[in-house]
Order: sequence, then C-alpha cells, then structure tokens
Amino acid sequence: MKLSELNRGESAKIIKIGRIGELKKRLVDMGVTAGEIIKLERNAPLGDPQEFIIKSTGIAIRKEDANHIEVEKFTK
Repeated sequence: MKLSELNRGESAKIIKIGRIGELKKRLVDMGVTAGEIIKLERNAPLGDPQEFIIKSTGIAIRKEDANHIEVEKFTK
C-alpha cells in the first residue's frame, strides 16, 4: 500500500521509497528509510500535505510524494 493511503493515527513500516528525485535524498536524511515506522499524525485542512511522525519528529509530505513510498500497515 502507499503511504498516502494511511488513515489518521495509523502506523506502518516503510518498505520502499520510489523514484522521487532529489526529494528522496532529503527524506532519507530526515530518517525516512526502509524498515522505519511511520505514523500519520494529521492532514492539512485541505488534505495536502500530510503530517507524519517518524523517530519522534513530525514531517510534512505532499500526497503526490507519499504515493511513491510503499508501506506495510500494521494489523491489530
């Protein structure tokens, strides 16, 4: 599933980051790497960008970019 498909409050493990150019390097520098746990904290009022929590840090990612990040959602 894609990172942009998470619902508020859901967590997932990052499986793969697709080809999103220079943004990929910046995301990796911020800790968005395969194997890390990421949680959707909230959406902006108009739905874009989305705020995620990774390694206790909040980061905003546009939905267009989140569509290129493959995750595995945790099942309860």
